[in-house]
Amino acid sequence: MSQTAIAKELPSSLEPVAAIADRNPFSLSATMSCREAILAFAAAHDDAGSQACLIDGDGRYAGTVSLKACLNAEQDAEVSSLARRDAPTVGLDRTAESAALEMIDGRLALLPVVDDQGILAGVVSSAAASRYVVEELREDQDRFAGVAGTYGDDYFEHTVWSDFRRRFPWVLGLAIAGLAAGYVVHIYEDALDALVILALYMPMVADTGGNVGTQSASLVTRALTAGDVQMKDSLRILWRETRVSLLMAVLLFLFAFLKVVLISNAADVPDGLSLEAIGFAIAIALAVQVISATLIGALLPLGAIAVNQDPAIISGPALTTIVDLTGLLLYFVITTSLLGLTNVVQF
Repeated sequence: MSQTAIAKELPSSLEPVAAIADRNPFSLSATMSCREAILAFAAAHDDAGSQACLIDGDGRYAGTVSLKACLNAEQDAEVSSLARRDAPTVGLDRTAESAALEMIDGRLALLPVVDDQGILAGVVSSAAASRYVVEELREDQDRFAGVAGTYGDDYFEHTVWSDFRRRFPWVLGLAIAGLAAGYVVHIYEDALDALVILALYMPMVADTGGNVGTQSASLVTRALTAGDVQMKDSLRILWRETRVSLLMAVLLFLFAFLKVVLISNAADVPDGLSLEAIGFAIAIALAVQVISATLIGALLPLGAIAVNQDPAIISGPALTTIVDLTGLLLYFVITTSLLGLTNVVQF
């Protein structure tokens, strides 16, 4: 079986360097004069580049020489006198991945491939190395899409009807679930009548939850799609999002408390309560909503991937419904409990 056939059967990370090497590279005889080498460079045109490998009479690798060195040297001098013999080389046992990364890290224009006897077996060019790395990155992204579901750039591959069928069940299900949000408001209707100021700050809490949840979901989805993180990193993602949400919760707690205390009308406060107490309750509810919405936003894309669904279709609609519902529940449960209004809740 040929080396090319073997390379195709191996995982891309184990492909031999021969898979990306030019097996018939431009090379010069070590006994050539600089004049002859310059003519050979000119005859090869773009195939030669600015550097070439030297080989001796037995085909063994004898170093590299650049066109610039030949132009600056005596025209009758042998190119072997200009050869760079310490240039990096690789053996046939090296993988294509390691060779390509070595070239990119070392900014090498070419990388000679030699066999056990020192015979020049090929040359890897910088273009071939870069192309290989780019293709590897694309394959990694495709493999990720295969695990997460084939939902890459397939927007125009769907008919209008198939696009409708994949969207509508989620939208309908979430619309039904959204009825629960209205029921939550109905349950706490008497609490809103008893303390009108709660209704004034309800949109702020809901909008803030939606904003932080959308941020979290978008960042996690983008990281998953780009391949920066994988499903095995789920706990790390949640731990990171928890810490970020705590920092945001502290700042938004202060903002909400000061807004209620400094801007609200004290005339709207019934006897037995104070703006400070109300501000504290609303700020606590907002802080808890920020943490909850951030974690929900991070979990939804991960959950969609886990069940082999498109996070772009699920995360957005589900986030809106779930964050609104949980946000209202948290807001009313926390504020009515802290302000002693639980006796007016009607189930």
